[in-house]
Amino acid sequence: MPPRRVEYEDNTVQVTITLGDDAVKTLADVLAPTLQRARQSGFDADERKEARLRASQNAIFAGEKPPEDQGLLIDSRQAARLLKVSERMLWSMHNCGAMPKPIRIGRAVRWSLEGLKKWVDAGCPSGNE
Repeated sequence: MPPRRVEYEDNTVQVTITLGDDAVKTLADVLAPTLQRARQSGFDADERKEARLRASQNAIFAGEKPPEDQGLLIDSRQAARLLKVSERMLWSMHNCGAMPKPIRIGRAVRWSLEGLKKWVDAGCPSGNE
């Protein structure tokens, strides 16, 4: 059996082990069922994730079809982060009409990401102009 090489890097240990053909086959036979289950659960997780996404979109839009002409809609926290202002400042700008109007879906208030980007590109003109 050849000597083992151990390296220490940033509190990690790396071990290199050389296995014979029989040992590799045995290890593959032992790991195969576990890897198969992991692959299957990965697909199940993707399906569950998509189902949660559909359910959340349905909840956000109160069962109505999302507006297609508005693109991606973002909430006040995301809009404030995009504009690099506080949420309080965002609402102040909204209340005085200095920014694009949001879209109201039930009690939810959302801004069009594309609309905000165009508004910024235009130099942030006041809504009163």
